[in-house]
Amino acid sequence: MPAVRASECSEESTGTVIDRESPEVVEKVAPPPKASSGGALVTAKSSFSEFLAPLKKDTFKQVVTYVEDQLKTVNQTLSMLDNLLENQGFDAILDEMLRSITMKTGELLNTDRSSIFLFDEEKNELFTIVAKDDNGNALEIRIPTDKVIAGEVATWKKVVNIPYDFYDDPRSLAAKEFDKKNNYRTYTMLAMPLLNEETGDLVAVVQLINKLKHDNDPYAELAEKIDIEGFTSEDEQVFREFAPSIRLILESSKSFYAATQKQRAAAALMNAVNSLSKSSLDLEDTLKKVMYQAKELMNADRSTLWLIDREKDELWTKIPIAGKLTEIRIPRTAGFAGMVAESHQPLLIPFDLYEDGRSETSKQTDQKTGYRTCSMLCMPVFKADDELIGVTQLINKKKRGESPPYDPNDWPKAPEQWKASFNRSDKEFMQAFNIQAGVALQNAKHFAEVKQQEQIQKDILRSLTNGVISTDKKGIVMAANEAAKQLLGYGSKEVIEGKLMRDLLKLKEGDFGKWFDVALSPLDEKDRQQYYPDQTLLSKDSDFSGTVQQSINLSINSMSDASDLTKVNGALVVMEDISDEKQVKNLMYRYMTPEVAEALLASGDTGLGGKRKHVSVLFSDIRSYTTLTEKMQAEEVVVMLNSYFEEMVDAVLHYGGTLDKYIGDAVRNVRA
Repeated sequence: MPAVRASECSEESTGTVIDRESPEVVEKVAPPPKASSGGALVTAKSSFSEFLAPLKKDTFKQVVTYVEDQLKTVNQTLSMLDNLLENQGFDAILDEMLRSITMKTGELLNTDRSSIFLFDEEKNELFTIVAKDDNGNALEIRIPTDKVIAGEVATWKKVVNIPYDFYDDPRSLAAKEFDKKNNYRTYTMLAMPLLNEETGDLVAVVQLINKLKHDNDPYAELAEKIDIEGFTSEDEQVFREFAPSIRLILESSKSFYAATQKQRAAAALMNAVNSLSKSSLDLEDTLKKVMYQAKELMNADRSTLWLIDREKDELWTKIPIAGKLTEIRIPRTAGFAGMVAESHQPLLIPFDLYEDGRSETSKQTDQKTGYRTCSMLCMPVFKADDELIGVTQLINKKKRGESPPYDPNDWPKAPEQWKASFNRSDKEFMQAFNIQAGVALQNAKHFAEVKQQEQIQKDILRSLTNGVISTDKKGIVMAANEAAKQLLGYGSKEVIEGKLMRDLLKLKEGDFGKWFDVALSPLDEKDRQQYYPDQTLLSKDSDFSGTVQQSINLSINSMSDASDLTKVNGALVVMEDISDEKQVKNLMYRYMTPEVAEALLASGDTGLGGKRKHVSVLFSDIRSYTTLTEKMQAEEVVVMLNSYFEEMVDAVLHYGGTLDKYIGDAVRNVRA
């Protein structure tokens, strides 16, 4: 969470929640308002702060004892607070309660400033949630437990009472710098741990700054109001008397706050999963959505989804560069993502990543790109069969609230907004997210493979000289190649998909409709594979002036269901053109070069019957063929002749010649 600076605080406030040693923690709170006449704890016209304002030591203890009893019941029903947690105003209630307790504690002990830091066991940090962001939502301000005096109290669970003058204590160096920056002066300090009575675990640290005289002039300078005797043993005893009740209030508040955060994180996870479920089956679109939703869910500055290319043994992704998605590839074991791809285990590196011994490559990359990597969470993404499909890589956990953009000129200094770490909860939510991401990616990859197979099939169909048409089990055309359209008299741009096959193919004598119905509902293998040679196809003329008759060999085959071979999903109709032109063309292609055959067909004069021309004739045979073959087996002779003829024919056709005939081991070739 971003720190709250003194310059960002309201100048209208007089009370302050502050840690004197930490330059990151400053938050002012409103002065105690007038007492409310209402008897409710929090009403529409009063607040918790107003309720506490008129209370003295004895009455305050009675009130917090009452609240303690009530919160015991509340703790038992925390699981039933879903409706309350969905209410966005809960943060405000919690904020008000903590502010009021903090301020009242300082008031009863007559201090100038006070703060209460809750303990986060998972992160081993102290945090307060009485600050606000620009939208009025509660903010967390965190300090490590090994820093400043509050951290000392948290670590050793002991009271630290520093008398006048605080600056004489060697632990005051950080506070001196902070005071100078904020025009303040710390004279005395009392910091006390709040412990769970049953377990002895730390709940919070209460920090009181500058004990004031009882009868001081509110308008006098701070130095004139300071009680130079500092905090006394009586002050500590007063605190101990109502500490158990405050502790329970804080424990409950902390539980409520944690529940609120988890509920909102769960809501964010559901939104992310819902968004993934609505993504298209396009792999590139799914990549973008997974990266964006992961970044939003985890409040990360950057996110990358690396996919595994097993054929090339690489990790690859697409990231926006200059406004365009660009593919990036790295070795499968490279970097932190490669470590996760290799181990299949999550990798969580808290702030500061540069202190990790494995970060040298990241430092070098950051220096080149003008970026600062501070924390990282890498998680494996699995398919439904537990096969690794990729790795999500989240960079730089962001603190809540608005922050200035990162300035590359500050490298290698870490910006304040990225001084945060991913935690165990982040890992758990990301693990749940990655399950859905794996499903979305697997579907997208399967769809991409299906599209690729469809394209291959289209290319195969297009390359076939025979007309091929596939239909569904209702007889509706699903796909057709160009040769089929041409045979049926349709142009290449005309669409026949979606039409009934029975209406498209007409024969002069055969009953195509009957044969086709048999293929869709076969009774035996003969019905599944039907062949009707030398049929006359009646197709429309290109100018629709009449019909054209063409000779075809017709095949009608049933297409079986992949999951149940006894079922039929459709039919495949194949038309082989056996017209004279095609026969002549096939004959020419068999003996002539494609160029010569095409030239003859294009001229319209196929030269059947022969023509007189001046030509070059080449005879080629194998030297000493008889002597050579006498020592060879018959199979060896065949292999040798095939190899020889293949070489010779290729050479003849390469130079535009025409194969005339084979004569034993000789070849006769003609070139016009």
